[in-house]
Amino acid sequence: MYSKHLISVTALLFSVACSSASSDDTGGTSGTGGTGASGKTGTGGSQPGSGGSGMGGTTGTTGGTGGSSATGGTSAAGGTGGSSPATGGSAGHATGGSGGSGAGTTGGTSGSGTGATGGTTPGAGGSAGTGNPGTGGAPNGGMHAGGAPGTGGSAMGGMTSSGGSGGSGGGTAVKCDNLTLAPSTTGVARPSGAAGGMKVLDWAGFKGAASFTFDDNRPSQMDDYSQLKATGGHFTWFVVGNWLNGNSSTIAKYKATMADGMEMANHTYSHQSGGSQSDLSQNETFIMTNFGVNANSMAAPNCDASWASVAPSVMFQNRGPCGNPVATVGAGSSDKTSPFALPAYLPATDEASDTMNKALTDGQWRIFVIHGFDLGDQPNTYQPVSIGHVTATISTAVSKGYWVEGISNVGAYWQAQKLIPAASTTSAMWTLPAKFPKNMCVRITTTGGTVTQKGQTIPWNDHGYYEIGLDAGEVTIQ
Repeated sequence: MYSKHLISVTALLFSVACSSASSDDTGGTSGTGGTGASGKTGTGGSQPGSGGSGMGGTTGTTGGTGGSSATGGTSAAGGTGGSSPATGGSAGHATGGSGGSGAGTTGGTSGSGTGATGGTTPGAGGSAGTGNPGTGGAPNGGMHAGGAPGTGGSAMGGMTSSGGSGGSGGGTAVKCDNLTLAPSTTGVARPSGAAGGMKVLDWAGFKGAASFTFDDNRPSQMDDYSQLKATGGHFTWFVVGNWLNGNSSTIAKYKATMADGMEMANHTYSHQSGGSQSDLSQNETFIMTNFGVNANSMAAPNCDASWASVAPSVMFQNRGPCGNPVATVGAGSSDKTSPFALPAYLPATDEASDTMNKALTDGQWRIFVIHGFDLGDQPNTYQPVSIGHVTATISTAVSKGYWVEGISNVGAYWQAQKLIPAASTTSAMWTLPAKFPKNMCVRITTTGGTVTQKGQTIPWNDHGYYEIGLDAGEVTIQ
């Protein structure tokens, strides 16, 4: 049988050219041209330049003007959103640096750099970080003293996700590659009760989870990709390396979908029944070479159960038994499903969308396995289904509040929740299993208090949770 598996507020940059030979009232030089050590203004507002007040000069008119916020030079690599004054900018400026009252560049990231001096406290004339980072900045931007987070963003200077899961309050956002989608609820106030009451939200705060996985790199998958993408969900492509090898055009198409949040995963190199570690490892190498990522999950060819014992040596998890009907996966420690035998629902050929919709279950994780679509030109596609029926099912899942995300992202959340004791109230520690993906997170709520990891405060997200990083291995509420 054929396979049954898947998966710039435009910164106003003014340059002032000041003669390097000019001096202030007492004869001291006014710096090296007032350009802040030749630095350029950080997009989104900056501090006085390194020649601002004069290198030993007084705070006279010339010195003051040369050191103004917008016209003075700043840090050579100031990050978007504004940084501290460059070395040489002092508190004695007549006009002082305002710290950049302009907002950051729309859509810009907040932090490829933090300023020449690393974001130190400014002189009395200027305040650091009064410029907001750009709307849509990334969560890993440079932190600045007193800098406000971006619109809907976290304290690190930018928005935390493409899904609009912005943060509020101070703190340091962690990198959460699996949480780029957020529930529609917003404006939730931070808990203000007694410290404690930690609880991991099931399925990242959604009503349930649904992973749509596509096996065998069938041509119809890319032919109909625009329709799949329009649903708003994220999917998993389970690719067979030997069937894709040498086809650079198709490889490029699959690779392009990764920018939309789609996952590349392992369906073995040769698609054979009977577990083979070398076949699995060969496809891992193929995926890294062609797509630049580690494939964290695999799908056993032909749903062969023997792969469940081979997968742990190479993979994070395995999509195992498939059929119709088939079990769902539950949240929390009460669910005993093996991560190397994840059950998948296999729709019948041209199965109606209303029938597939019934497979969605509140509080549960439903994994779908689809090969291709019945276009009339795909005679080798195993159990093809209607693209309209599939997109209708995905759209229903999204609109009803299910977490429609790739199998590895959901699986990492699911496994991690089991590792954090439900009885934990003010602290927890955990050890991640072998092959666990990096930069994964879970969402928690509390009754109150401050959430920290490794001494760093985690910001509250007004969708109704804190996002804590699993790589830290611990969390404390105090």
